[in-house]
Amino acid sequence: MYNERRALFLGLTAVLLWSTVASAFKISLRYLSPVQLLFWACLTSVCILGLVLLLQGKLKEMLRMPPASLLHLGLPGLLTPWLYYLVLFKAYELLPAQEAQPLNYSWAITLSLLAVPILGHKLRRKQLAAIALSYAGVIIIATRGDPLSLHFSNGFGVFLALASTLI
Repeated sequence: MYNERRALFLGLTAVLLWSTVASAFKISLRYLSPVQLLFWACLTSVCILGLVLLLQGKLKEMLRMPPASLLHLGLPGLLTPWLYYLVLFKAYELLPAQEAQPLNYSWAITLSLLAVPILGHKLRRKQLAAIALSYAGVIIIATRGDPLSLHFSNGFGVFLALASTLI
């Protein structure tokens, strides 16, 4: 029972913290460009991860790695999170947070759809209905309750938010 309660508490805490990310992005983007925000976020991450490695006694081990290995490990960082967040921060800069967040959160739906051609998964009718309903909800939110108009506050921002789900 303890593990179930702890898992529920940690899950709800993650949802609570993650639900504030749109506001945090918008507030930060008032003072920084997307590139500046990404720079400071990456620098903070490198410092914290460096501290963790130092405390675990693994910093020397990492520094002894051949440069080719470090490059090989760092290349995925150019795609995710660097490119992902660069695109996402620009979308947040162009869109109201209440539009950008649901568009970006459609990455889970995108993953389900990409599993079909990439992994050969088959989607059942219930799954397809759930996907259609989810995207309909995203469209309703992004069009401020007028889904038939398909009028967004910034078309390029919508494109970027949806592109971030692919990245």
